[in-house]
Amino acid sequence: MSAPETPPSPLEGARAGAARRLAERAADPAVPLTELRDLGERLRLIDAGLAARQATPTPRRRWPPAFWPALAVGTLVSLAAWVPVRTVPFALELRAQSATLLFDTPGELGAQTIDGELRIEGQTRLESPAPAISRDAAAAGSDGIVLRASQLTLRRLAYPAGSTMVVNAGRHLQLGVDAPTSPLVAEVEFAGRTVWRIGDGDASPPADLAHAEWLRASAGDPARPERGPPPLDLWLGRADGRSFAWTGLRPVELRFVARREGATAGGAPIVASSIEQAQLKLPATNAEVNLGAGDRLEMSGLSLERFEMTAGDSIVLKLAGTARVLATRTGDFERSLKPSLLEFLARHHTVSLLWSSALMLWGAIAWLRNQFDATTR
Repeated sequence: MSAPETPPSPLEGARAGAARRLAERAADPAVPLTELRDLGERLRLIDAGLAARQATPTPRRRWPPAFWPALAVGTLVSLAAWVPVRTVPFALELRAQSATLLFDTPGELGAQTIDGELRIEGQTRLESPAPAISRDAAAAGSDGIVLRASQLTLRRLAYPAGSTMVVNAGRHLQLGVDAPTSPLVAEVEFAGRTVWRIGDGDASPPADLAHAEWLRASAGDPARPERGPPPLDLWLGRADGRSFAWTGLRPVELRFVARREGATAGGAPIVASSIEQAQLKLPATNAEVNLGAGDRLEMSGLSLERFEMTAGDSIVLKLAGTARVLATRTGDFERSLKPSLLEFLARHHTVSLLWSSALMLWGAIAWLRNQFDATTR
């Protein structure tokens, strides 16, 4: 079965009729020449119209002129609302049971007076001008040392770039340092009635030191710094109500997590938030975020102007600066605290944003007028 033929267009029908009429009239010798000339002219006009129609391409669908400025404005606004600012300023006051600090430059913890007892583990070398301690250290090797003295001071704890320091609050404050390069160094000064024990050996006889002595515990080989040292851990004794305080540290990342033993049904440890409470202020949006126990806070890309840490029964941090990553997590819900570019501009550059919007609107209106003027010509 053949497909139905497409009916001719009105112009094609008019040509067929004109050609038929011309043929009929041309066969009659009595027809005036002027009539034949008119019929031939009509046929030529129809042929010209058919040729022009075949040469003209089918017009494509064009979007209305108002679509393009609306699309441009919508795209810019959406991008500004979606793209966050590169860094966000903040001020933080936080209380936690544990804090992890990551450093990208070498540094050290300043001097702190220790109440009664200091324990060090992980060192690969012990040095001291006190003959008895040097002798016991040489005999015991790299075992841990417990030092008790009536006057006991941690002079410094030095760490290289890339180090991670974990601070755990408690009756004995724990400082754990891990580093990719060597060495890690803890220097201690002691005087008065002193007792020490190295490794699993017996405690030394009490010694009364009239003058201060020092002890250096180091992890790793300074001659081969590319070889990472073992972690160095210190436990600092403190009296009831006493806290240690450090200022001026410049970590680039902070974490607030703690391992809890036997927290699951099978007794396996889990990693949970160590935060007790926190108050975070964001000047970029004038917002204030309060966190409670169990909430998580992620901070990295830090550039700090203020760092104050007090460590005792809890760890209290007071920070101010900027962060590239700043987010909170409650359960499975995570929320970034970095404002979008649109929020930042709306709050801090309102006049500039209004002028930019006015200029963009004026440009869109001028473009539309040009489009409509071009279509009406």
